[in-house]
Amino acid sequence: MFVKVTTSGPRRYVQLVESYRDEAGRVKKRTVATLGRMEQLAGELDSVIDGLLKVAGREPTASFAAPATPSTSRP
Repeated sequence: MFVKVTTSGPRRYVQLVESYRDEAGRVKKRTVATLGRMEQLAGELDSVIDGLLKVAGREPTASFAAPATPSTSRP
């Protein structure tokens, strides 16, 4: 699955899309869910990502620690 941004007129929509193969073995794509309009999701994008991570059985982004920066001082 992947996230796709589509345009319809002046609006942009965020969709969750799945790739699969039909009976003939050809690759097809289907929209699993339309997550909403891009401008409306701007402030809620983190919650959408966290929800997708929870469904996938992974930790939400808020619990990820910032990467440690290497120390430049020597003991």
